[in-house]
Amino acid sequence: MSTQTSTLQTWAVRFLAHDTPVSLVAGQNTVVTLRVENIGLSKWLHNGTPPVHIGYQWFDAAGNRIHDVEDRRTGLPADVYPRQETMLGAMLVAPKTPGTYTVQWNLVAEGIGWFADVANALRVPVTVTAMPRAITGWRVEANTNIAHVARTLDGDPTTFWDSGVPQARGQWFRLNLSSPRVIDGIQFLSPGKGFPSAYVLHLSADGRHWVQVARVAAENTYDVMVIFAPQMMQYAQMSLLGAASTTWQISEILVHAATMWTANASHNAKQADRAIDNRDDTVWHSGKPQTKEMWFSIDLGQPELVSGITLDSPAEGCAASYRIAVWNANAHRWQIVAEKLNNTAPVDVSFATIQTQFISVQLLQASQNEWIIQHVRVHREMERWLGPNT
Repeated sequence: MSTQTSTLQTWAVRFLAHDTPVSLVAGQNTVVTLRVENIGLSKWLHNGTPPVHIGYQWFDAAGNRIHDVEDRRTGLPADVYPRQETMLGAMLVAPKTPGTYTVQWNLVAEGIGWFADVANALRVPVTVTAMPRAITGWRVEANTNIAHVARTLDGDPTTFWDSGVPQARGQWFRLNLSSPRVIDGIQFLSPGKGFPSAYVLHLSADGRHWVQVARVAAENTYDVMVIFAPQMMQYAQMSLLGAASTTWQISEILVHAATMWTANASHNAKQADRAIDNRDDTVWHSGKPQTKEMWFSIDLGQPELVSGITLDSPAEGCAASYRIAVWNANAHRWQIVAEKLNNTAPVDVSFATIQTQFISVQLLQASQNEWIIQHVRVHREMERWLGPNT
């Protein structure tokens, strides 16, 4: 056994987490977050002899090493002792030629060799394109089976990420769009099995402030498809709420691009947007008892094919009456689509599909109760889903 091989056998790494983008533009520079554990016998030196760096190698679809790439290596933030973990942002530069590749992350003892000589590296499939596409820069992470998360964005419904262990409370899967954008729908599709039995879905524009948009307490047997009022989103995280004997599987992820809505009201207009912020802890309220001709309106930001509207309200805040009208752009007039007196339940109406941008809800009679709206849900035809095949 050579001295070099003997030395490398004292070094070993376990990759615990990563957010490698699944699609990059040729030559693109990006930073990838990696969390690693020292499972060897030797301390990793960040500034010693030899220094240990995190680096990468690219391989083509046939498994051949690609050499016409920039070799960027990232130093450790500090020395890492055996059984210790560290997290860092590592530089990654995509190949200059479009194609289907695998990037292999590993650690290297400079002047001696790559840890891959004696340990498993992290291999992630990455598509490199000449021009940006819908999912360029998208990243996915999970706290189980991190090596296969990219399968959820490969455009092939027959491949999928599998948690590798039975479902348990606390398991999570996260999508990162790399930058905030306005979204009003998201799908986590399973391959006909492996549905999350119980879950909660949160969204965030900055990774610090999160909004819950869906919660299923138990016995889910369907793909996850959640529609909500448009909001800025960069991160979507689904977390499991309970255990199941099956593993959790995701084959595809799709998001729906949107335009921000604007809400207005005849009363307390400054707080009207609380009805469309997707938050459970905020509501719009009229500030005074319901009166005839009190109104609430929504501007969808662009014409949409609309077939219904739901106003989630507490029992004491339901509209006691209503007339719902939509602006018919083709006829240049308001069109009444629903009307009811002596109402006692949250507004939930369906009507023939119509293209409209503006929806108005007007009260027709008085009530001693305030009018309260927690969530507005507009039923629309959802087209233009973004994913690996768009």
